[in-house]
Amino acid sequence: MEKSADGSTLSQVTKTNRFAQSDDGSKSTRSTVVETSFVQKTDRGTVQSKSYSFTSSSSSNTNKKVGSVFDREDDTSSRGSSGGLSTTERRQAERRREVMRAQTMPKTSAMQARKAMIEKLEKEGGGPGNQAVSKVNKVQRSTSFGVPNANSIKQMLLDWCRAKTRSYEHVDIQNFSSSWSNGMAFCALVHNFFPDAFDYDSLSPSNRRQNFEVAFSAAEKLVDCPQLLDVDDMVKMREPDWKCVYTYLQEFYRGLVTKGLVKTKNSS
Repeated sequence: MEKSADGSTLSQVTKTNRFAQSDDGSKSTRSTVVETSFVQKTDRGTVQSKSYSFTSSSSSNTNKKVGSVFDREDDTSSRGSSGGLSTTERRQAERRREVMRAQTMPKTSAMQARKAMIEKLEKEGGGPGNQAVSKVNKVQRSTSFGVPNANSIKQMLLDWCRAKTRSYEHVDIQNFSSSWSNGMAFCALVHNFFPDAFDYDSLSPSNRRQNFEVAFSAAEKLVDCPQLLDVDDMVKMREPDWKCVYTYLQEFYRGLVTKGLVKTKNSS
C-alpha cells in the first residue's frame, strides 16, 4: 500500500496464492489472484478503479508432500515449463525469493565493510606483518620523494647552466645538444665564474673552433676539468651528442665544487 504525501492518492496491490492437493498427494493445484486498486480524491469527488489478474496452473503425478508455502513455490518454479508454469509465474516466484534474501541479508554497505577492514588493520598494527608493510611503504616514499632520479638530476643541471648564462648574449640553453653547438654556451658558463679568464665580448658564434678551444682550455686550467670533448669532433657536428656534453658539464660542476665555488648541501 502506498499513499501520497498530501493523502489524495492511495494505491494498493493485493496478491493471493492458493494451493490445493489431492488426498493421495498425486495431484496439486496452484492459483494466483492479483487485485490492484487505485483511489484518488479530487475536487469533483473520489475516483476509484480496480483491476484483477487471475492465473492458475496445475501439475500431476507428483510424490512430493506439500510442506510450507515457500517449499511449494520453490518446487513448482524449479520444474520450469515442463511443470506447466507460465513465464510470468516463474518470474514472480523468483522475485519473491529475491525479496526474501534481501530482507534477511545484513545491511552492510561496501563503505562500511571497507571501514571495518581498515579499523581491523589499525588494531593489528603492532603485528610483525604490518611492521614489514610499514617499512616497505617508508622505503617507497623515500625512493619517490627523498632521492632524485636520473631525469631529475639531468634537469637540475640543465636549469643550473641556464641560470648561470641567462645574461649572456648568443646563449639560449634549452638542451644538452644543439644549445652548445657553437661553443658560446661553454664560454659563457666558464666566464660566469672566471670573468678575467678571457674577453667574452670579443667572441663570435660564427667562430666555433675558437670558442671551443677557449672554453675547454680555461676549464681545464682553472678547475682541473678534463677535456672530454674533442674540439675537432665538436666542429664537425652541428648537434653534438647530448650524453657527451652532459658528462663534460658534470665534470665541470664537480671541479667548481672542489674549488669551493659552488656550495652544495654536503659541502661544509
